[in-house]
Amino acid sequence: MRRHHQSPWSFTSLSIAISAAFGGTVVICFSAAMAGVTYLFLKEMIFVKYIAIIALVLGGIASGWLCGKLRRRLGLKEGALCGAALYVLTTALSLLLLSHIPSPAKLLLLTVSGALGGVWGVNSKRIGHG
Repeated sequence: MRRHHQSPWSFTSLSIAISAAFGGTVVICFSAAMAGVTYLFLKEMIFVKYIAIIALVLGGIASGWLCGKLRRRLGLKEGALCGAALYVLTTALSLLLLSHIPSPAKLLLLTVSGALGGVWGVNSKRIGHG
């Protein structure tokens, strides 16, 4: 008899944690790419603040999108939770590396962008289900 294994996406907390880790990876990759662009081409640090904001927004959208795409329900709520989880991850890393707590505005930014990504993920088409 075959055993049925549940998907990690059937557990809300696990799917939010995985999605937040994915969003963190997007933030790190985008930040690294933009650091290279800044170093090689721009030669000035005046755009770093805006690059950091864009990186956070993209990470929030990516985390909400992944959770919404794979869970296919509650995109607004779970996307916002993914953004909040990404804020917790960012805060933990910031405390560990810089001994600094990020501003609450970043929580709002990540929560809203995660909610947008969650709605986008739930409402996107499935591959092969035209």
